[in-house]
Amino acid sequence: MLARQSELRQTQLQLSTQKRVLKPSDDPVAATVISFLRAEISQVEQFGRNTDAAKAKIESEETVLSSSTNILFRVKELMVSLGNGTLSGNEFNAIKVELEIRREELLGLANSRNANGEYLFSGSRVREQPFVETNTNTISYRGDQNQRMLRISSGSVIAVSDSGFDVFVDVKNGNGKFTTSAVPANIGTGVISTGSYSAPPNFLPEPFDLTFAVGGGGQLEYTVTGRVSGAIVAGPTTYQDGADITFSGVSLNISGAPSAGDAFAIEPSTSQDLFTSLQNVIDAVDSFVDTAAGRAELANKLGSEQSSIDRGMTNIDRIRAKIGSRLNAIDSEEFSNLTLLLNSTSALSDIEDLDIIEASTRLSQQVAVLEAAQASYIRVQGLSLFNFL
Repeated sequence: MLARQSELRQTQLQLSTQKRVLKPSDDPVAATVISFLRAEISQVEQFGRNTDAAKAKIESEETVLSSSTNILFRVKELMVSLGNGTLSGNEFNAIKVELEIRREELLGLANSRNANGEYLFSGSRVREQPFVETNTNTISYRGDQNQRMLRISSGSVIAVSDSGFDVFVDVKNGNGKFTTSAVPANIGTGVISTGSYSAPPNFLPEPFDLTFAVGGGGQLEYTVTGRVSGAIVAGPTTYQDGADITFSGVSLNISGAPSAGDAFAIEPSTSQDLFTSLQNVIDAVDSFVDTAAGRAELANKLGSEQSSIDRGMTNIDRIRAKIGSRLNAIDSEEFSNLTLLLNSTSALSDIEDLDIIEASTRLSQQVAVLEAAQASYIRVQGLSLFNFL
């Protein structure tokens, strides 16, 4: 009867929990499989939480980069307006004020935080403000160049951030190979193009100076000289407005009317952060003098910085393309994780869950057996040998 009571309690406990295996001794093999499946489900659920976190972080970065692109588009519009020779002094000042606002806005975006208060673009130094402005209108980067990573499946780890150095700082100025600029002392109206470069090695071998002088025939001529080597690589050649000037893989042109003694510099590109590019535009507007030479000087500065800003926008687009690829990878892994979770949960249910109908039938049988045992016991315990004497 005690054995029947124990079986009944076991069945009642199974029905109350709706689990077939309550302890390892009930089914050692099934208990081992259940333990494995539960661990796997717990891991996949954590991957799901990581996936949600990764998506939120990446989408926050994408929003900031999209806003940064919009700011730079507006800056380019303002720079085009600055080339309008009919602007008044008040209009120049208004554009300068907006440029300063746009620069501060871009700086604010570069120092954006997520919902957890972590800086988006500080690399692994999530609690340290990445960009700090000094009193000299220069921006220093305080973060590192690391990317924060999250595991979103057993075989996939994905980057959920990009460092501010990669996004806003590590941008080659000029056309990416070299920069062009006019010497401040120029008195003519020559405007140099940003040019292009196509020669091995894939970088400018040295800085070059392009100078103008009056030739023997009384015509204006230009000469290009290597600043380090001192070698003349082009000229003396008679100047023609807008004609191509080529040397050492460099191709550019100068328009307008340069004067004898004017000079232009062609120098290898260096990394220049976007904040410096914007500040250079502001400084160019601030120092503008409304003369023919002053307008040429402004055009030269704007041309160089516009090329740098274009490269900055291209760099941001490159980062955004990577973000899109990461989001696609997250979606793919999320689907795989959901499929694995469904399969594991189904397998766990097959092994662990109770067949309610079978258990209810068994319970009824066990109750009947126990009641019969109890009735027999009552009859048996009343028997005695003296009843038969």
